[in-house]
Amino acid sequence: MLQAIRDRAQGWIAWVIVGLIILTFALFGIDQYAKGDKSVAVADVNGESIDSREFLTLYNSQKVRLQQQFGDMYDTVVQDQTLREQVMDALIESKLIEQWANEHGLLISDPQLAAAIQAAPVFQKDGKFSDEQYKQVLANNNFSVARFEYEQRKFLIENQFKGLLSSSAFATSAEVEQLAKLQGQQRDINYLRVDQRPFFGKVTVSDDAIEASYEKNKADYIEPEKVKIDFIALKKSDIAKTIEATDEAVQAFYDENKSLFATPETRSARHILIRTQPGVDAEAALKKIEEIKAKVDAGEDFAELAKENSEDPGSAVSGGDLGNFEQGMMVPEFDQAVFSMQEGQVSEPIKTEFGYHLIKLEKINERAVTPLAEVRDEVIAKYQAQQAERQFFDLLEQLNNIAYEQPDSLEPAAEALGLTIQTSDFFARNGGQDEITSNQKVVNTAFSDDVLKNKLNSTAVEINPDQSVVVRINEYQEERQKPLSEVKDEIKTQLERKAAIAEAAKLADELLVKLGQGETPESLMTNGIEWNTIGWVGRDAQNLLPQMLQEVFKVAKPADKPVWHKYQLPTGDTVLIQLKAVKAQELTAEQSEPLKQAYSELTANAELSARINALDESAEIEKKAVFETIK
Repeated sequence: MLQAIRDRAQGWIAWVIVGLIILTFALFGIDQYAKGDKSVAVADVNGESIDSREFLTLYNSQKVRLQQQFGDMYDTVVQDQTLREQVMDALIESKLIEQWANEHGLLISDPQLAAAIQAAPVFQKDGKFSDEQYKQVLANNNFSVARFEYEQRKFLIENQFKGLLSSSAFATSAEVEQLAKLQGQQRDINYLRVDQRPFFGKVTVSDDAIEASYEKNKADYIEPEKVKIDFIALKKSDIAKTIEATDEAVQAFYDENKSLFATPETRSARHILIRTQPGVDAEAALKKIEEIKAKVDAGEDFAELAKENSEDPGSAVSGGDLGNFEQGMMVPEFDQAVFSMQEGQVSEPIKTEFGYHLIKLEKINERAVTPLAEVRDEVIAKYQAQQAERQFFDLLEQLNNIAYEQPDSLEPAAEALGLTIQTSDFFARNGGQDEITSNQKVVNTAFSDDVLKNKLNSTAVEINPDQSVVVRINEYQEERQKPLSEVKDEIKTQLERKAAIAEAAKLADELLVKLGQGETPESLMTNGIEWNTIGWVGRDAQNLLPQMLQEVFKVAKPADKPVWHKYQLPTGDTVLIQLKAVKAQELTAEQSEPLKQAYSELTANAELSARINALDESAEIEKKAVFETIK
């Protein structure tokens, strides 16, 4: 039951993501509708088309969002074909809901639409809807009021469709009680582990078995196509090493950038805090802080008063001492007060989001610039980095130009810029092992038509902000079937491990029989057989592998004596789980309420998924091949 709930939860999350996609579609990137670009159908849903502009709008917005999220890892993490399929499926679902809504008279009235738009903060000014702001935001995003309101109406209808289902979902007390008992259930277990490793030296694998396995699984031993590349790397750090740092240049850089080598002004202070609570009259706190201020003015020790009265647990024990801090590190009101005071001065009561403070400024540590002699190496490094930054882009442009103008060799570019041509090891489309060939942009470039088929130099590929490379193919190795002689040892190891696992499982069966005959687990321990006493575990136990814990909760409850259950771990070891007892931990009403809400939401999601699946199964849907490549 719990696994089913987890499965439903995944569906619920997926639908929320679809909803976010639809919202993104409603709010961003609609400008292509107004441009009159030529459009083709990318899918037909019950005779209605989804056109390429609609597909590309959502596809591009999702691609940009994912590129921002994953950065340089985008090409590794996101498969373009998968993204296209997800976008297409989202649009098809949207179209199915739209058709169902039209068929059943689901409408969004003008007042409903207006209320939704007016409630959006992006269209508000000073907390109120602004027609001027509304039109300006739409204009900035290059689409018309009519188009936006059409898309927003469609989005609200889809929300209404989902709301019809979710509003009818509920969880009965019996269901919640059963779920709570399952969720809070604990089990008393131990286990006997049979390690497969001792059998490795005892099993034998014949040459015939190795050959048979090879013939059966030949596809597993196909080596993909590979390339070896030549490349020129342009690095800012290498450029920096070539820059001469004369005494005059270093002095000038130091003088212009003294702030980089200065210790900022800091101040040390003590404070006394009397907290205020949200929604509670603050007069009592103000009165108390004023009484303390009067005691300070009368000559009482500030630190002692802080120990006795301050409600800041972090500093009260040390007499309100806050140590040294720079400007901007405290909340604005506190910061402004401290950095406008003189040493020894005590402030008036200062109000912040935490409450009322009295502040005593203990010491001002003036800003100090470190002499050049003490930071000369650091100054030189920063100067060279600055000059390298300036030269890098000029050299990169030269590199690109020469590599393009003389595309059949890297030598002219290397010679002109004083760089070295390097050669990689072979790597496949999943990348190599070094910094260059493991970069997905380099991999994509190496296997591109221009570089691989036409044997041209590439344009510069950015590895990171410090380094770019230009590549060309050095050698190409076609996909090949590895011969048996090359993979024989690998297959032998695989078969030996498989046989060892089987022997461990066989021994576990024998041990299970002995346990059933009354032998104790401790008496069965020998080399590779280990008895583990665990005790009570819940579903969130950390002392068992997650897969084993899941198996523990599948074992049938014992009746009058412990039961044994055989399970093979992902490692290949076999365990015999002893389940001694089961108990349910009662949850309080407060703990059960979130379960009730979650169960209701999951029920709603299950109904929604079923309704979408039914619409999908009864619909005539045709995806056009063009959606896989259109740009």
